[in-house]
Amino acid sequence: MFLKKIVKRFGVLSVFKIFAVVGLVIGFIIGLVCAIIFGLMGLSMFAFMQGGEEAAMGGIMLIVIGIVVVIVASIVYAILSGVFGAIYAFFYNIIAKAVGGVELELDDKA
Repeated sequence: MFLKKIVKRFGVLSVFKIFAVVGLVIGFIIGLVCAIIFGLMGLSMFAFMQGGEEAAMGGIMLIVIGIVVVIVASIVYAILSGVFGAIYAFFYNIIAKAVGGVELELDDKA
């Protein structure tokens, strides 16, 4: 037997927290991909450039930039995802009062 339930409102703060954690994970993954790209560029400067100290410094800087990108991307994605999730929940709550909420069909079996 299926139970029909309607989601009348979302807790804005709880949506913020969930979206922020999901954004943190996505930001970390994206930052990691960028860090790998920057790291490979830095390593290629070590291997293929004959510039000596300048090439080494450029390579090290690219590796450091890659590490910074992981941190910054994680934080930015977490904040933006949380804020936009909270905005979405806020507007959902207003609109659900006017037109009704999302209807869910749940199974009563545990």
